[in-house]
Amino acid sequence: MKNLAWILAVVLSTSTMAQNKTKKVETVEIQTSAVCDMCKELIIDKNLVFEKGLKYAEMDVETGVLTVRYRNDRTSAAHIRNLISDLGYSADSVLADPIAYDNLHFCCKKKCE
Repeated sequence: MKNLAWILAVVLSTSTMAQNKTKKVETVEIQTSAVCDMCKELIIDKNLVFEKGLKYAEMDVETGVLTVRYRNDRTSAAHIRNLISDLGYSADSVLADPIAYDNLHFCCKKKCE
């Protein structure tokens, strides 16, 4: 009888713990310094597409706003901002990495007017 009570207690506690680990998808808009389609391709198609936990990414090139949907148990908005910074673009308050910025194509360094 004691063994049955132990098994029941273990089963109930593990099912309760499994319910507490909800996978939440969050959406964030990040203001970047991207100015052209080449910037968009570098950020989304060549880098963010390989990020674990990322569900969706779309950039409005005219405004430089990147909309990202991600699983908060796999990545974070801060991590995504740092990835963008490492590519040479600013992301909200995270400044672009200066060395990566210097290596960008000349059209990606233009400022929007």
